[in-house]
Amino acid sequence: MAYPDDLWSAVAEVSGILLSAESLETTLARVADLAVRCIAGCDAVGVTLFVNGKATTRAATGGLAYEVDHYQYDVGDGPCLSTAMDSEVHEIEDMSASSRWQAFCRHAAERGINSSVSFPLVVRGESLGALNFYSRRAGAFTDGDWEVPLAFAAQAAVALANAEAYAASVALAAQLREALASRGVIDQAKGILMAQQGWGEHDAFVALKAISSRRNLKLHQVATEIVASATSGEGTVAENGLGEPSALT
Repeated sequence: MAYPDDLWSAVAEVSGILLSAESLETTLARVADLAVRCIAGCDAVGVTLFVNGKATTRAATGGLAYEVDHYQYDVGDGPCLSTAMDSEVHEIEDMSASSRWQAFCRHAAERGINSSVSFPLVVRGESLGALNFYSRRAGAFTDGDWEVPLAFAAQAAVALANAEAYAASVALAAQLREALASRGVIDQAKGILMAQQGWGEHDAFVALKAISSRRNLKLHQVATEIVASATSGEGTVAENGLGEPSALT
């Protein structure tokens, strides 16, 4: 493959993208666009990802890449799917001469795509998808010089890793907020039972768990009902059917 003189400045640009606050889709689209610009003979790039077990193209340089990617998803066969599943590089030197993925090769050739190569997107040892390069010229990716395509695949994988880490941190923050809120309402409910029934803190918590078990509700749901009942002035826990007296001892 031949590369332009400003190749490494483009790779540096990709690295800068990863440090920005752009969305995953925007980052992957810019990686794809830069790959087409920097890799001679490459006419289209698509990014295949598995989302909830289903392959989808999350970014591409245009409709042609989307079309040839999605044809593979529709028929359940093709180099990008194989790469995403086995973490191996899969190349088609000439669509008209390939003995593998024949349906896909015919479809791609009919649309002017005559060679392709797909690189796995691996995050923490797990393949999450593939970066797919397409060319209108047969033999565009056959000289074995894959250093730059691999660099773009690595950058796309970093973007995925960053997105995963961010999603995990958001989920953890939400769980912590929910846990803190639940603890607060449970503490309120215990205080109400202690005041209404004259119990200590331990007995009040045991009573909450008993009500939770009897009514098949989560502890914070029972606590929320008790707090709501008390603050509305509608009576004691037992009077409002939130727990029978036998369940509160």
